[in-house]
Amino acid sequence: MNWHLDVHPAEERKEILSAVERLGPWYHSFNLADWLKIEGIHDGDSVLASLDRLGFPRDFSGKTVLDAGCNAGYYSFVAKRRGAERVLGVELDPHYVRQAQHLSNLLGLDGQFINDDAHNVDASLGTFDIVICTGLMYHIPDPTNVLSKLAAVCTDTILIESEFLLDPALTSMGRFIEGAYMGDPTNWWIYGPQCLEGMVRAAGFGSAEFRGFYYEPHSEKSPEGIPRGGRGFLIGKKH
Repeated sequence: MNWHLDVHPAEERKEILSAVERLGPWYHSFNLADWLKIEGIHDGDSVLASLDRLGFPRDFSGKTVLDAGCNAGYYSFVAKRRGAERVLGVELDPHYVRQAQHLSNLLGLDGQFINDDAHNVDASLGTFDIVICTGLMYHIPDPTNVLSKLAAVCTDTILIESEFLLDPALTSMGRFIEGAYMGDPTNWWIYGPQCLEGMVRAAGFGSAEFRGFYYEPHSEKSPEGIPRGGRGFLIGKKH
């Protein structure tokens, strides 16, 4: 993603680099300029290229967008750069909210970022043409509850990037994780593609389509001995 960050004075660059370091650690990576590369676990540019091939919108012109579980705002900024009229990011961890707010100012993008839980999303935030939901659903113990709340404020499309079961025989099932997965005790679920499609429809969307995997670690297991899921993309439509 070309962020068009153009800063020439060396002293100003030094201040920006210092601020980025103070705001770390980062989960989202940002390749903002040849002199400013924010290193994180999630390589947004690489994942975005895969999601684009699976149907992530290349044009958000005039759309209102809710980014639920936005982290440092990578996909919020993508939506804004691709023409979104309004973008609101909701993130539970205040550390990531500070990062998103800082980058919004740095990039000159007028995204709004608030520290809140996706469970609390309601009409007070407004309604949104598009809801972005990347890397969130497996962190939610009660996903149908949150999906219903997202559906209530979404007028058109939900975009879900998540971890999915790779075994086709398990596509209509979901694996509940008791304890940690990949070292993270907040990983609660790995969904079968058809399972999450059904949950999205049950939450209030008229249709849901799993568009495919972009990462498939077949035959690998987590440190806890759990078969690893792949990463994939699902699109839900209200009508």
